[in-house]
Amino acid sequence: MSPLIWILMLLSVGLLLILLEVFVPSGGVLGLLAVLAIGAGIVTAFVEQGAVVGMVVLTGSFVAVPVVLMLAFRWFPATPLGRRVLPPPPEGDEILPDAAHRRRLRGLVGRGGRTASELVPFGGVELDGEMLDAVSEGGPIATGTAVEVVGVQGKALVVRVAAARPTPATPEPLVDQPARPRLSSVLEEFDFDEVRQNKGGADSLDLPPPANKA
Repeated sequence: MSPLIWILMLLSVGLLLILLEVFVPSGGVLGLLAVLAIGAGIVTAFVEQGAVVGMVVLTGSFVAVPVVLMLAFRWFPATPLGRRVLPPPPEGDEILPDAAHRRRLRGLVGRGGRTASELVPFGGVELDGEMLDAVSEGGPIATGTAVEVVGVQGKALVVRVAAARPTPATPEPLVDQPARPRLSSVLEEFDFDEVRQNKGGADSLDLPPPANKA
């Protein structure tokens, strides 16, 4: 078999393996085999056909590999695997949602509810008995978790786990203090007449005369 045919076969196998690596991910195995096949074709061209043919094959390989990759990634979204891996392009109503519905969702910001399904990060929440689409602001949220609405994204509510509210402190019972008598009531109960009588009596007492000094 002519060396030129071997060179073309090695290059074709290498390009085909590159194409398969895009459509059938193999963890790099097919990519490694593609590099070995193309490299073997280039070495064979230099050894069997000389430097001129070798440079032509090398240049052609540098041009063919990017072209094959570009075509592969262009066709990949249309394949069954591509539709499963890549999200579908957004529709017009998703890019520009209904203004009235969006205003209604914005009015729910700050409200609380519970998750009706696990948010990973998309799912559903129950808000005042109504099921609405929601997306988690952070990580996944388990089903039945209390959440609060913090924003709107497209046609979905952005929610996060509701913060725990502190329990109000129980007031200490008041201890009955003994009532202190008011000064006015004490003065009213005080008998000034009796004090005056006692004073007058003390002045009228017969005291012994003082002793005469010799």
